[in-house]
Amino acid sequence: MAQSFTAQIDEWVKETRLRAETVTKVAADKVFAGVTTPVAQGGRMRVDTGFLRSSFEVTLNVPVDAVRYKPEDVDRFTFDPGEITLSLAGFELGDTIYGVFTANYARYREYGANGQPPDAFVRTEVLQWQDYVNEAVREVRAAGL
Repeated sequence: MAQSFTAQIDEWVKETRLRAETVTKVAADKVFAGVTTPVAQGGRMRVDTGFLRSSFEVTLNVPVDAVRYKPEDVDRFTFDPGEITLSLAGFELGDTIYGVFTANYARYREYGANGQPPDAFVRTEVLQWQDYVNEAVREVRAAGL
């Protein structure tokens, strides 16, 4: 039996919603990957101990409202980009995605301070948002969604 017009529209809406959510997740992941890319790998983030990079947190709908100070007894910090992807997995249309650096000196590194030039690792990537969305659309289409 042929599908009713209403059922066809419902299916189209579900597919469109899935595509839009997937494009948003992929584009956000690209921005966050760029924000956290060290200078040594072509990014703008200077990495010494890795504390700033490891302080990056992604949440949905509620921003992280915390400031972390580097522990004195730790020399190196690890960063797992998989945590970003995992945080984005629960995204649905209508959600707000927050990417926040919780290191106490994050703003100084972004904007510069005390004679240090700005690194602009966040602003530079955010300005590329439309490019990342365009890339994500191409990737999602190529994946058959």
